Amino acid sequence: MVAIREVTKNMIRLGRSGNGVGYDRFIVISIGTGSNKSEKKYNAKMVAKWGALTWLFNSGSTPIIDCFNEASTDMVDYHNSVLFTALQSQDNYLRIQVSNYSIRSKMQVKMGQYKLMYLI
Repeated sequence: MVAIREVTKNMIRLGRSGNGVGYDRFIVISIGTGSNKSEKKYNAKMVAKWGALTWLFNSGSTPIIDCFNEASTDMVDYHNSVLFTALQSQDNYLRIQVSNYSIRSKMQVKMGQYKLMYLI
């Protein structure tokens, strides 16, 4: 959404918006390369009896923080889907989430295009 805002802002600033911005001309491919490390780490039966302290600290992890962090990927997809649907351009948005790749060495992680290699 930040990229869409920046393009829109530049179009308006440069006077290229004409009769509106024309969001139907935008095509967005959102590529996620993160991994869900805590996927299926918690279940309803397990957390049903937790108190506030357990949500903050549990066996060396922080469940409440894990939940917020893992939700961000889903929220990005949801917000963009709602935005493009509201603009009647739902066919112009595609989310690709790649999360099952292996890291071969720490050196490769530091390379800027490493994660993109796994999308091919």
